[in-house]
Amino acid sequence: MSTVTLNIKGKVAYLSLNRAEKYNALTQEMWQAIGDACDALAQDQSIRVLVLSAQGDKAFCAGADIQELHSMLSNPDAFAASNEIVQVAQQKLAALPFATIAQINGVCVGGGMGLAMCCDFRIAVNSASFAITPSKLGLLYSLADTQRLVDLVGLPRAKELLYLGKKIDASTAASWALVSDVVEREVLNTATDTLIAQILSVSGYSISGTKRSLAFLCEANAQASNNKAAIKQLFDDAFHGEDFKEGAAAFTEKRPARFR
Repeated sequence: MSTVTLNIKGKVAYLSLNRAEKYNALTQEMWQAIGDACDALAQDQSIRVLVLSAQGDKAFCAGADIQELHSMLSNPDAFAASNEIVQVAQQKLAALPFATIAQINGVCVGGGMGLAMCCDFRIAVNSASFAITPSKLGLLYSLADTQRLVDLVGLPRAKELLYLGKKIDASTAASWALVSDVVEREVLNTATDTLIAQILSVSGYSISGTKRSLAFLCEANAQASNNKAAIKQLFDDAFHGEDFKEGAAAFTEKRPARFR
């Protein structure tokens, strides 16, 4: 089976990560496949809902594939190029002209968080956990990811997650509005189906138009309050910084980082 599969049932598309044995860790190839699937879905006017899910019962997505990550830690340019593939795929997912649901079945870290936050709704099992950890590698979260996080949880909570690489449980994620709903694992599919039915009961044109309107407003706010070029330069420069060298070495050597 492919590591990323797309199935369509009537008006509902199902996009699945299929690396349960690797905690659904994402490779560049998988990110590309996600972007390609979004391209196809954006052209299909019959689709009203996308469900993004993952195989297994331990992880929605543990972030980047460890082997691929190790190969890039000594090559900042390759790391930066990989992040560009990630950002393009996320932008395509966020821009889909219909409602999207992330079905979070376990650990949701790094790139998994990025994927989930691109969706309109996030339903998580009560055993799920969440973390964003670039600060532990001496890197920054991308501007787009950071904006989505702030839009969801607000500035103080975003600082806790981004500054500290803090891990939170599903209950906390719900209280912070990071997830839409928390359910028992055995009713995850039922809860998702209920939300799908609610979405299909209202106007698809209204959802699409409202989604575009909200995206415009959020983007306008970001444009007004940030010098995007300068912030993006900070993100790019991090891959060549001393903290990243130490963070990468610590990650490779499986020890705590000693940042200056």
